Amino acid sequence: MISWWPSALAGEHDAISPPVVAVAASAIPDGTPIEVSAAPGEALQDIVARLPRGSTLLLRAGRHQGPLLLDRPLTLVGEPGAVLDGGGTGSVLLVAADDVTVRDLHVTGGGHLPQHDDSGVVVSGDRAVLERVRVTHAYLGIDLRMADEATVRDCVVEGNPDSVFGLRGDGIRLWESDRNLIVGNHLTNVRDLVVWYSDDNVITGNEVRGSRYGTHLMHADRNRIEGNRYDGDVVGVFVMYSDTIEVLRNLVRGAHGEAGIGLGFKESEALVCEGNVLADNTTGLYVDTTPQRQNGPASFTGNLVAANDFGVRFHGPSTGAVFSENAFVSNRVPAASDERGRGTNASFDRNFWSEYAGYDLDQDGVGDLPHQVRTASGRLRERTPALAWMTGTPALSLVDLFVAAFPMFAPDPVLTDPHPLVHPPVVEASP
Repeated sequence: MISWWPSALAGEHDAISPPVVAVAASAIPDGTPIEVSAAPGEALQDIVARLPRGSTLLLRAGRHQGPLLLDRPLTLVGEPGAVLDGGGTGSVLLVAADDVTVRDLHVTGGGHLPQHDDSGVVVSGDRAVLERVRVTHAYLGIDLRMADEATVRDCVVEGNPDSVFGLRGDGIRLWESDRNLIVGNHLTNVRDLVVWYSDDNVITGNEVRGSRYGTHLMHADRNRIEGNRYDGDVVGVFVMYSDTIEVLRNLVRGAHGEAGIGLGFKESEALVCEGNVLADNTTGLYVDTTPQRQNGPASFTGNLVAANDFGVRFHGPSTGAVFSENAFVSNRVPAASDERGRGTNASFDRNFWSEYAGYDLDQDGVGDLPHQVRTASGRLRERTPALAWMTGTPALSLVDLFVAAFPMFAPDPVLTDPHPLVHPPVVEASP
């Protein structure tokens, strides 16, 4: 783990597979698919047991008693005001068959036992479709367990803002689940949106607020994180031990506190990080031993990194990481390295730096002098994390003014950009 990572984020998940959903499926009658409706108080499981494959069950407005097991391909739809209530124990809705669709339903009243992974909705079948499902009062929101090719669209998961992060469950979790589309969902006050041991997924157009990890990937290859909005989370996106990852056009702001990070990468490679807006975070970009293999590909292009305490922060070697056409604007410390006084070995060329003091006599848009990042106050904070509370104070500003007046005391540069841009590139994130 990262050496300065606080206990609030350490050990947040045990890498233990969630329990397999054990179901005793009833005999499925033959016949043509039918459409039936259920009023509150009717035994839903008995109704499902009589449905042929491909049937549709409409829940009338009102509160329906869960839990409910869907053990055959069918469509479950709620009228406006329809609620499926688990009564406060266990998981509420279990999708155990392939080709199940659930739409327009409020799912609530799940258990809150982490050891049982109590969930609002558990999906263990393939090709499920969840649309406009709202989950409240459950430990986990939507849990995909070894479920492939699902679509989770326009769903809402609401956690408990009064609970500490460690006692909240994940809003959406993918575990050993591949080729899924997670799109247009809204998560508030949950723990994380997790993609673990899951490949070839697309996470796009979602909004995560007031949570811990907006999106957390681990041992998850060939995933795309695009056009999401992360507002007031501890960490926007963190990628660990994963290859061939695209992080594109996301907006991350307000990741505050000691562990606050916009986008973070640890021991991963074959990365494309492009067109993101990272503003008002403790650290905009955090790069830890990425790419993992020396000279492995990792591209950071066209990102706006603005008004953060640290623009980009490096931990461990990053040979092969390439930064170009990015805009680093008004960060208190533009770049820092945790490598005990050594600068980063990542490559920087043709980036915009708002503090660049050079000139462009030939007016080609590129500075005629290289830009070097070296800040004495930033180096002090790297060596003494307790000084973080002094960020932005006159005391630390005086340190930089002193070094500017007496360059012989300046620290070694963290990085050098040989061809700095004199005008910022235009960056527009999707959200």
